Amino acid sequence: MNLVIDQGNSICKVAIYEGDIMVCNYAFPRLSLMDAKDIILEYPDLKRAIYSSVGGVDKYLIRLLKDYIPFTIAVDKDTPMPIRVNYDRSTLGSDRLAVAVAAFELTGGGREIFVIDSGTAITYERVSADGVYLGGNISPGFQTRFKALHHFTSRLPLVEYSDVAEGYSPFGSNTREAIESGVTRGLVYEIDGYIDDLRMTHPDLVVYLTGGDSQYFECKIKNDITVVKDLVLLGLNRILEYNYNHAQENN
Repeated sequence: MNLVIDQGNSICKVAIYEGDIMVCNYAFPRLSLMDAKDIILEYPDLKRAIYSSVGGVDKYLIRLLKDYIPFTIAVDKDTPMPIRVNYDRSTLGSDRLAVAVAAFELTGGGREIFVIDSGTAITYERVSADGVYLGGNISPGFQTRFKALHHFTSRLPLVEYSDVAEGYSPFGSNTREAIESGVTRGLVYEIDGYIDDLRMTHPDLVVYLTGGDSQYFECKIKNDITVVKDLVLLGLNRILEYNYNHAQENN
């Protein structure tokens, strides 16, 4: 069994995998040592673990994992990957690389891949048909845009994600509606614009949408997409399996 830990900007996702199957998952603002130990003790058959963080590395958590789980890796710029990477890995977030790995695994190669991860930031990742990570872009996410408008202006109100969860007007009739519509439509047009441009040169492009805001945008994007909720966790699990098998072959 595998333990997969993904510490994001605002939430830490934890999953237990048996092979390629997710057995269970948890979410924490940040994974404490006590919570981690409780999960480890609940699943005594854990043999492998992977830790990924977009921010600072929790060295105490990694030490705890290594004390209990025989094969533990923390993803960094030198971690071997099951796909080739055409990007400066010293600046590449492990979550971005994980979604690329997962998308290529799901597609099986043969088609150009585009992955959109919509969270605190919205990231766009490209993977070639033969499994090369070609790079991508980073843009402010849904809630980040609302917060920025409020923070950097003197009178614009703070609009929360929950305020627009049920829909929005095409054009606002007051300031709050104008913000809701402007941010939402701006992001939808941005996403569709990326997909339209890529499909001009890659008509058979496969597009995956993931992240905390993916379900909100799923029905608003006009292009054909596939929503996969936990693409980062799936990719990290694949990276873990790849490194474990690689280590076994070298022993």
